[in-house]
Amino acid sequence: LASNGSVVPKFKAQIEAGGPVTVTHPDMVRYFMTIREACDLVITAATHALGTQRPDVSVYVLNMGQPVKIVDLAERMIRLSGLQPGYDIEIVFTGMRPGERLHEILFASEEPTREIGVAGIMAAQPNEPPMQTLRKWGAALEQAIARDDRATIKTILKDAVPEFGSTAA
Repeated sequence: LASNGSVVPKFKAQIEAGGPVTVTHPDMVRYFMTIREACDLVITAATHALGTQRPDVSVYVLNMGQPVKIVDLAERMIRLSGLQPGYDIEIVFTGMRPGERLHEILFASEEPTREIGVAGIMAAQPNEPPMQTLRKWGAALEQAIARDDRATIKTILKDAVPEFGSTAA
């Protein structure tokens, strides 16, 4: 399985070393896919992106079902090793790193998604604001940065990127 940071090999090494198994947060969830699924997604996305049938689509995502709670994965891997979580191998929560999210966001809230005729693959049309709006945000951001006005910087970024600063993001 592949995921952010290759968590499966990390957990395996931690279990083989006698623990502890480190998890950032008890509510952390991630999607997983096999290497084959990842390769198929890249090939499919490249084929569609080069074709003329989908010029308005730029993001392809494998429909991976429900995300997996990382602490549950750690517990399962410990049990599969013939050990008991919390008894033979401890699970230690290390805390989230700056910018890390509890939940992965596959598509921005404003991006329209649709099936592309390939089973298990979704596509999104990017949300592209008009150039005039981008220039307005850019100019306002430059001025706020020059004044070191952090509140205005955050307001502009939230306007430009609705997911900015949200707990889901």
